[in-house]
Amino acid sequence: MPQPSRLFLLDASIYVFRAWFGYPDRYFDQQGRPLNAVYGYLRTLLSNLGKAQPRYMVAAFDESLFSGFRHRLYPAYKANRALPDEGLAYQLALCKLLTEKMGIKTLGSEDFEADDLLAWAAQTGIQEGLPVTVVTRDKDLAQLIGKDDQLWDWAEGSLKDHAQLLSHWQVPLHRIPDLLALAGDAVDNIPGIRGVGVKTATQLIAHFDCLENLYGRLSEIASLPVRGAKRIQSALEGSESDAFLYRELVRLHWPETPLDLEQMEVESMDREFLGALFHELDLGQAFHRLLEQF
Repeated sequence: MPQPSRLFLLDASIYVFRAWFGYPDRYFDQQGRPLNAVYGYLRTLLSNLGKAQPRYMVAAFDESLFSGFRHRLYPAYKANRALPDEGLAYQLALCKLLTEKMGIKTLGSEDFEADDLLAWAAQTGIQEGLPVTVVTRDKDLAQLIGKDDQLWDWAEGSLKDHAQLLSHWQVPLHRIPDLLALAGDAVDNIPGIRGVGVKTATQLIAHFDCLENLYGRLSEIASLPVRGAKRIQSALEGSESDAFLYRELVRLHWPETPLDLEQMEVESMDREFLGALFHELDLGQAFHRLLEQF
């Protein structure tokens, strides 16, 4: 039965990329273009939709690499990434279309990342009193998790609640951006403050709660029971503007116009369209069987 009391937020691109790297080039369309990512993503999507039976769900796709507001703030943001090549871009577009035809509201933006768009949808859940289940492999999205919310990784099959995530991070989850501003995040090419690692950053935010308090009371650091406290205080001196910039890169931002809950209600699958598309692309029986099993 559908779950009327929970909003599911799918970080779709991350599972498309996982399928792209994880599935062999065994599936092709009639023009010979590989569809391994489409097959792997669709298989994962259908399987987990069957488990979740969501009534409300949105899927966000990353479409802002090198065009989003974070790159305007910090040009080196995600400079270690590369735009999808033609083959992957084709499959990403197909995955978005298939998700829509599965009856799921899809979101994409040239300015906001998928994380931001999921946070945007989450605000509606909060306003409507609905707990959310964030479906992702991205650690940064733990900052969205409130008391009754969940983080579900379809790849690992792990479902973590607020208490489990709090135990892992050791700081309030909404302070994850403060922590990563200090420690950095190599995945997104955010350097953090030189000389401050994850363990130290965690201790500092656990003690001071936020960057404002930390930089307002730097003189207290030297007396803290933290290894190398004097060195850490010295490393932080003069780094305030960098730290606040890095926090903005990790923080989630979203459009001002709210989403209506009705927009996120899962609709019936368009089986006729999907069947015709599979036939048109000559996707073969493997794709048809996926659809038949759902």
